[in-house]
This record gives sequence, C-alpha cells and structure tokens, in this order.
Amino acid sequence: MPTRLDIAAHFLVALFLISVLAVPGASTPVAALACFASLAAGWHHWRQDARDGFRHMSVLVVPAAIYLSLLAGQLATGAAPVSLASHILIGLLTLGAALSGVPNRVPDVRRWLLPAAAVGAICSCGLALYQVHFLDYPRPYGWLGGGPLGNGAIKFGDLAALQGLLSLVLVLTAGAVGARVLGLAGLFCGMLALALTQTRGGVLGFLLAVFVLGLSLALRHRRGSAATIGGALNGGRVIARRATARRGTAALMVAFALVLTIFAASYMQERFAQIEPQIQRYLRGDVDSEVGQRLTLWKAAARAGLHAPLAGVGFGRFSEELDRQIRTGDIAGSETLLYRQAHSEYLAAFAHAGVPGLLALLLMFLAPAYSLVRQIRVGAGSPAAYAALVSTTAFAGFALTDDMFDRQITVVAFFLLNAWLLRAALPSRAAPGLQQSRR
Repeated sequence: MPTRLDIAAHFLVALFLISVLAVPGASTPVAALACFASLAAGWHHWRQDARDGFRHMSVLVVPAAIYLSLLAGQLATGAAPVSLASHILIGLLTLGAALSGVPNRVPDVRRWLLPAAAVGAICSCGLALYQVHFLDYPRPYGWLGGGPLGNGAIKFGDLAALQGLLSLVLVLTAGAVGARVLGLAGLFCGMLALALTQTRGGVLGFLLAVFVLGLSLALRHRRGSAATIGGALNGGRVIARRATARRGTAALMVAFALVLTIFAASYMQERFAQIEPQIQRYLRGDVDSEVGQRLTLWKAAARAGLHAPLAGVGFGRFSEELDRQIRTGDIAGSETLLYRQAHSEYLAAFAHAGVPGLLALLLMFLAPAYSLVRQIRVGAGSPAAYAALVSTTAFAGFALTDDMFDRQITVVAFFLLNAWLLRAALPSRAAPGLQQSRR
C-alpha cells in the first residue's frame, strides 16, 4: 500500500506536468519537492529499492552518471562554469528519486500522470492561443522569456508536444470513456500549441516518438498473433476479437496522431518552405538565415569536437570556441553569428566533452528506448512503458535541432520524467496478472 508521502510525490509530479508551461517559475520548485518527497518516502528502504530496480534503470542511470561525471570533472578543473553545477544537482535528485522505488508504488500512470499531462496540454494551448490572438506574438513562448534574437518558443513547443504524446498514451490505454476524451483533448491541444510555436524540431520529435511507439505495438501484436490464433482455434474467439479490436484502436490512434502532425506541419508550411532556399543561400556563402546560422554552428561544433576529441572544449565554453575559430580563420570574419550555441544537443555534447560526452548522451537517449521497445515487444509493456518510450524518443528527436540542456526547464523535464516513467515501467514480478490488466 502506498503511504501518504508516496501519494504526495506522485501528486507533485502530476502537478509538474500540469504547470510546467502554464505557471511561471513553477517547474523547478515543484520538481524539487517531488524528488524530496520521494526520497523521504523511500528513505528507509532506498538501498534495497535501488538494488531491486538498478538492472532495469541502468540503461538511463549509467550513461547519465557518466555524462554528469564528465561535467563534474570539468567543474573541478575550472573547464566549466560553476553555474552548471545545478545540472548535476538536478540529475542526482531525479535519479535518486527514481531509484527510491516510489514511482513504482503507484505504477498505473493513468491514475495521476497521464491525465495531468492532458490537462497541462490544454493549459499550455490556452496560453499559446492567448499570446497569439490577444498579444499578437508571432510565435508564443509562454513564460519562457524572449529577446531581440530569440525566445523560448522552441522549448515551449517541444514540451507541449511531449504533453500531447503522453495524452496519446492515455487514449491508447485508458478504460473509461471520460479519460479517453480527456486524452484526445490533450493530444489535440498539445499539437495545436506546437503548431502555434512553429517549432520544426518539435514536429520531428513528435513524429519519431509516434513512429517508435507504433513500431513497438506492431511488434508486440505480431509476436502475440500466434497465441491469439491458437486461442481462437481452441474456442477463444471472444479473446481473439478483443485483441483485434485493441489492435484496430491502436492503429487508428497512431494514424490520428500522424494526421495531427500533418496539420501542425501545414500550419507552419512557410517555415518548412524556407529550408530549401536558405540552404541554397548558405551554399552561396550567405549565412544570414535560420538554416544558414544552424549549418554554420553545426560545422563549428563538429570542428570543436575534432579539435579536442577526448575532453572537448568544455561545457558552457562554446562561445569562446567560436571566437577561437574566428581568430584561426575556420569561420570567416565576414560571417555574422547571431547565436552562441550549437543548436543540436548531440553536436553540443561532442564539442563540450568530446567523444565520451557524445557517447554518453547517445546512450542516455537510445539505451532506454531500446530497452523499452524490447519490453513492449515481449508483452511486458504497460502504460508507464509506453509513456517512458514516447518521452525518451521525443527528447531524442528534439535534441537533433536544439540544445536541450541549455535551459533549466528542459534539463528538469528530461531527467525527472524519463527517470520517473522508466522506474514506473519496471515489470512487477510478484503480480504478472496485474501487468496483464494494465495493458
């Protein structure tokens, strides 16, 4: 039986999903309270819970520990600014909370977390609509701040898309009609918010998550088809019909999510149409465009990683590295760089920490996704496993065209949600029947 502290921790994570974009400055303190509540709830059994769940959690914990250790080493030697120490604190708190086992005390994420994500998507969409139609913002960024060269629209769009993906999982797995309707509303509102922000990388992340989830479900159904046919031959035609209905519902919802992606992409068709001519301008030597700036920065980040492949140029030192490349002539002095970040978390990790940093980051994204796909394929999936899968794959997609760890809000969201949902997805050995009922 979950204790009051267990329930409080789950409630706080749900509150995080609701308020992350809708309430200014709420994400970090709410996430911190959720972690502290989890650590307090699991304090007396933390070591045993950590041992019990480590094998399952190692796909995230081990690469995250390596990544954070690289950052800690640079902090100790002065190669990284002290302000980045908050990243280590966030990582340790969230991973410690997940290892406490508290996320697995209320393992059915349909009770709190998925409905909270849907409500959060509705709130985020309302804020975006208000800023577009009443404040005339061309790209709404909520409370994430803005300046002459950019704003928080990309982060806003990414996190709204993630809320929409978790809402999709609610539609796929909820039993009650009301919960499915709420999930549909959250999915639509998350994609509408994404479309309003015109975040192209958000569309890419959403597509990747839907594709991997759809593939996992297809593999699971394919593996179980022989058992279903055998059951039908033995008189279990009702079971076979139910399995067919579930497959049809899943396929329909994945198709609906893809239609919403097309809707979002068509809304921002101008931004997609600008890609090709901006590439042509870049090839002619003109970098004064969004694509031109990104391509220049990507090349600079790759050069930085090759310049220092073992240790990188240092976390938070990319701006100084750009100045060095300008002095050495690697970047022409005539090229005006408006931004001072790599605009790709993968290339940023390569530049900041060399090959070790890039490998650690790749494993943080890909190892949990691979493990969850295998878990779902063999029939041990659950709503929490689906939610963990769409979360980690969405972040992997977002990171292709944006620095995910340059703002605290996405650092907190990545570590908290991925760690929490992955631990909640730990299959129960004691009650295999319960796992079957969750599906």
